[in-house]
Amino acid sequence: MNISQALKQKSRIIRDIQRENSRLYKWNIYTVGSTVPYEAKETYQIWLNLKEELILLKSKIHRANEGIQEKIFRLSERKDTVESLKALSCIEGEKITESYSNITVEVSSISLLERDKIIKDLENEIDEIQNEIEQYNHKTQI
Repeated sequence: MNISQALKQKSRIIRDIQRENSRLYKWNIYTVGSTVPYEAKETYQIWLNLKEELILLKSKIHRANEGIQEKIFRLSERKDTVESLKALSCIEGEKITESYSNITVEVSSISLLERDKIIKDLENEIDEIQNEIEQYNHKTQI
């Protein structure tokens, strides 16, 4: 199994864990004499087994990713930087104060056009890093 396949398997396991968790919470309490589709103790055991399976798979993925871990960290930080920059105000111009008694002129150190270019450059770098990671994930076995 390569890393890409393992990541898909990880997503399936997480989905199954969420499903079993939901069943556990929904069917743990029931009315005496009623029929329940899922027995909570069995569901709990399935939930624990899935969590153990996830731990083992995540450990394998982590070991396999050692050769590309820096790129994974870089990708995460670049994405975070883009999101932060998108929230950066670059509004310039005259501003009237709340009391309407003063007009101020505001400027931004990083202009809107500069910010947008930085974001575009970072998004291009993100695409390159993602491509490198995807290639690594397809060829690296766990």
